[in-house]
Amino acid sequence: MYSCALDQTGLMEMKSCCNLTGGHMVMGDSFNSALFKQTFQRVFAKDPKGEFKMAFNATMEVKCSRELKISGAIGPCTSGGKKDGSISEAEIGIGNTTSWKSCALNPNSILAVFFEVTTQQGAPIPQGGRGFLQFVTSYQHASGQRRVRVTTVARNWGDPATAMPHIAASFDQEAAAVVMARMAAWKADSTEEGVDVLRWVDRTLVRLCQKFGEYIKDSSVSFRLPENFSLYPQFMFHLRRSQFLQVFNNSPDETSFYRGCLNREDLTNC
Repeated sequence: MYSCALDQTGLMEMKSCCNLTGGHMVMGDSFNSALFKQTFQRVFAKDPKGEFKMAFNATMEVKCSRELKISGAIGPCTSGGKKDGSISEAEIGIGNTTSWKSCALNPNSILAVFFEVTTQQGAPIPQGGRGFLQFVTSYQHASGQRRVRVTTVARNWGDPATAMPHIAASFDQEAAAVVMARMAAWKADSTEEGVDVLRWVDRTLVRLCQKFGEYIKDSSVSFRLPENFSLYPQFMFHLRRSQFLQVFNNSPDETSFYRGCLNREDLTNC
């Protein structure tokens, strides 16, 4: 979807055409600008083999071990409608499924998938064991080939009561900031008012600081966060004031464009 005009063109009303399919959304002032022409040319970029950097009719299925439940996904996709016992009751984004579809992919396409740690009939999570995730992505390459890519991930379980330092050491503050931004933008776009979303962001940050921060009671200057958490509060500070959540001085089309970009860019660009 290419929209170049000084006035609103209805991107907000048509955003689902891109956000649920993986298609492009470009907004600018003029089709004659150099920036638009460069952007349009990048869509048809080719790899060293001379093939277009794009894929079509993609499906991603997620499989997990029994200690995990799938809450949902946020990104340029739609539900694949596949259900099994690994679906969580706590829905985040596009949930109630273990499979998602996207009409188009490019090398930067990315989905944020959310999980819930659970136990079977109250049984404790086995310490020392591992939780497993498997992502099965099938798509049609631009060359016409049907390809399947399988990625399997294993992570050690940690008891929050005894292994908190190990849990804290595995925290990726940049990835966490992007995931929080996507969740907040999703809430603001589909379910809640902006003020409620800002309060949710604040409450989440406070809970994280209570869990991983070190401080002396009644001494505000003693508060410290681990080094790999140090930038996260700043990320949340700027998120609260960003165009993703603040709609003042932005048209509805601009807000839809910015949130659409947030949901389809990779970690580095976000």
